[in-house]
Amino acid sequence: MVRHGGDGWVVEENRTIVPGAPAQTCFVASFSWCRKKQVVDLEEEGLWPELLDSGKIEICVSDWWGARHDSGCRYRLIVQLLDADQTVLDKFSAVPDPIEQWNNNVCFQVTHVFSNIKMGVRFVSFEHWGQDTQFWAGHYGARVTNSSVILRISQP
Repeated sequence: MVRHGGDGWVVEENRTIVPGAPAQTCFVASFSWCRKKQVVDLEEEGLWPELLDSGKIEICVSDWWGARHDSGCRYRLIVQLLDADQTVLDKFSAVPDPIEQWNNNVCFQVTHVFSNIKMGVRFVSFEHWGQDTQFWAGHYGARVTNSSVILRISQP
């Protein structure tokens, strides 16, 4: 699900190397809030209910975001664990301080690990938002890349 605020999202080359990223490209937001949301169906991805409800899994989420040197940006991340009816069982959100203009193309990683997961989790909703702080036409907003949702089995 994509919401194109301002001039919408575009794909560009990263301005800073993102460690471990298989592709050095990113989605770039515009002057009004742009949103991308994906809902991952864990069973469709090959996980079975007994494993998901075993209490032995962790769900690790990660997202890289940054700015171009000549424009500041705002970013937010919202991740929700949902049951089969899409009811929220757990939630993580990050709203870091905006990156200021003239910033040397900085980028940051946001990570979170969901542990002690409630029974019934079947979906992960991963939603990030971006916007520039100069309100310039075009694509000067938050640059997001190398997003991931990884499920790992925890050791007793």
